[in-house]
Amino acid sequence: MEHSQHDTEKAGAALSSVIWSGLLTGMKLVVGIMTGSLGILSEALHSALDLVSAGATLFAVKLAAQPADEDHPYGHGNVENLTALGETLLLLVTALWVIWEAVSRLAANDPEELHVETSVWAFAVVIVSMLVDINRAAMLRRVAKKTKSPALEADAAHFATDIWSSAAVLAGISGAAVVGYTIPGSWLEWVFMRTDVFASLIVAVFILSVCKELGTKAINNLMDKSDGETYKLVRRTMRERMPYYPLKNLRVREVGNHTYLDMDVAVPRDLHMDTAHEIADAIEALMADTIPGADTMVHMHPAELEAMSPEMLVRQMALTHRFGVHGLIMHHSEQGFVIFTDLELPPHATLRDWRPAVEAFRNDVRRRLHADKVVLHVEPDVRELPHYTDPMPEAAEWQESVRRAMISLGAPLPQAIETYTSGDRRLCVVFIPKEAELTVEESHTRLSNLNRKLKTTLPAVARIVVAYAE
Repeated sequence: MEHSQHDTEKAGAALSSVIWSGLLTGMKLVVGIMTGSLGILSEALHSALDLVSAGATLFAVKLAAQPADEDHPYGHGNVENLTALGETLLLLVTALWVIWEAVSRLAANDPEELHVETSVWAFAVVIVSMLVDINRAAMLRRVAKKTKSPALEADAAHFATDIWSSAAVLAGISGAAVVGYTIPGSWLEWVFMRTDVFASLIVAVFILSVCKELGTKAINNLMDKSDGETYKLVRRTMRERMPYYPLKNLRVREVGNHTYLDMDVAVPRDLHMDTAHEIADAIEALMADTIPGADTMVHMHPAELEAMSPEMLVRQMALTHRFGVHGLIMHHSEQGFVIFTDLELPPHATLRDWRPAVEAFRNDVRRRLHADKVVLHVEPDVRELPHYTDPMPEAAEWQESVRRAMISLGAPLPQAIETYTSGDRRLCVVFIPKEAELTVEESHTRLSNLNRKLKTTLPAVARIVVAYAE
């Protein structure tokens, strides 16, 4: 839906550019012939090429909107880059003609060749052209930025420079208008008689500068050269949002307003295939959220322990030693490299019995990560449900008790209350509505507080866990 809307906007902007280019071409051509101004004639030819390029742009954006097919698996977006390159060649021809004509008139040094018939129409057409180009460039730039269209961006840059070239032509015909007020044979007469020719040379310089910019960008896009910003954004997003799945390799391809990402991601070697598929889906969704419309291909790379990030390595080592860990901190300071983590042990175990296993884990982490110090904070492992001696109330009575407790705490009303029983071990999960605007830290604090308050409010007949509904 979003791409369809973008395609419609691009086509509308391109059509508007075609209409205005046609009107300006006709106006400038008529006035240029009437006045004999090389500056206005060069602007007329410039606008004629604008008309051709705007028509090509309209064709390109419509063709680029077609979906991918067997012959064009990456879509038709590159037609916009080809159009931008063709527009560059047309502008180059224009600039060369203007330079040739200007040099010819200067070499002739004939007053008749240099004479320009000025009138109010000459000034009017140039001023109108400038106003049109100001509005047209702003409109095209806005749509190009929104839709990431190389063809519209080329048009926007083109018409932005047209404003300055029109200003040069305005200065040229202004000089021609005042030449009659100068002293014959003076240097002022010599300069003002040639201001129109000088203005046409300035137009040519502007055209050449546009050629260089648009041509370079079009060729870079056709050669799949990334601008670097998307590359950096993807790597930063993976580092911040998916730190446990390091990005080993990344290729970025931008075709028109479509971005294609090929990613090699390191995952534990023993990861289940279903889990790996879910991780790949999560990465693709993350990229689509970060870069709207991104088409992502994820390749899972089985990683050896040494190839993992330090954080992944510590967690993998904890599993090897049969520990659970959380709250991992890795800090490089002036005093050395320090690693801190919460280490989960059975609640009723003694420190004396578990000391050898804990020290083995500590030494393993220090050796493998070359840490100066490893600090372990021991916490009870609460994953094992306790035995409850008090009887469980009837289901309806228990659920009503939980609802009343949630109301008394000012908490959201539960969407569901589910209790799971195995002998005298019981788990009650209270599902509340999602609060997507909360950060992970805020969410953790909120749920932990609710868990603690419910535990003190309700009878100790089950382990209570508050969670967000799926």
